[in-house]
Amino acid sequence: MDAGPTYSIAVCNYNMAETLERALRSMIEQVDPDRFEVVVVDGGSSDGSREILRELSEEYDNLRAVLDRADECDHLGGDRNISFEEAEGEYVLESLDTDDRYFEGIIEDFVDIYHRLEAEIDTQFFLSGTGINMAPRELLLEVPYYDLGGAEDRDFWRRLFARDALVWLDHGPVSEEIGYHMSFTDEIRRDLHGKVCDFQSGISLPSALRWSLYHERQFILERDRGPIQNTLKKPYDFASHLYAYLKARNLEQHEAPPEFREKGALERHIARERATLPELAERFDFDVDPAEFSEAGRRAYLGE
Repeated sequence: MDAGPTYSIAVCNYNMAETLERALRSMIEQVDPDRFEVVVVDGGSSDGSREILRELSEEYDNLRAVLDRADECDHLGGDRNISFEEAEGEYVLESLDTDDRYFEGIIEDFVDIYHRLEAEIDTQFFLSGTGINMAPRELLLEVPYYDLGGAEDRDFWRRLFARDALVWLDHGPVSEEIGYHMSFTDEIRRDLHGKVCDFQSGISLPSALRWSLYHERQFILERDRGPIQNTLKKPYDFASHLYAYLKARNLEQHEAPPEFREKGALERHIARERATLPELAERFDFDVDPAEFSEAGRRAYLGE
């Protein structure tokens, strides 16, 4: 009798036809098909993505495309929740992107790291990496994403930290970008969406304005744009927080955990909790043998 997969790689896609196939093959071809499935939720693509997903589902028995639930939510957070509902594995790897190519061996190495931590931690937890995360499916159903317009991760992290259910792994690249690169306009749009969602998630306006005026790391572009950009950071941040607050007032509201209602509390918590794999091994008292990792895993997780 087929017991089904132990692990589900939960992927969300929207209009990434140009890179979708390469990204998915880089995931599915590096894992054991008897232990892993790949579940792809498409959010209503119109660029040919859905046809690619149908073809790949016929090619790979352990790849499932979810194409009939696009009308159930409006944003990425909702699509992620659908991917968890559709997953059949006991554990879910999530936030893997369809415009990245994942390095060989990186996924099973991450799973091994999770289980090393799991042996030392008594409660369910979410292992947060960069471009790859993992948790028991049961936890992801109990603490779902909110269907926000952006920055849904930040709200999600606050709620996980509040219940002491998040371990933050600091590591190197697990993939390479093969497609989309943000323009200046995209960066501004992403920043504004993030601020709107912070206010939707219970961040207070006074703390956000204080952050704008006094914190060293105001809005930072992906590319350095020189002294003019630096001069404009504080007034931009102040004005954009006011704009985002007014916009968020007409949207769905959620309560932040009390200890995370101040802008900057999440960043301080991440800075305190984030750790490399050797640091986590020392904290939780387990051994790390580089020989047990793939070449890419040694580079990403051990810095070799």
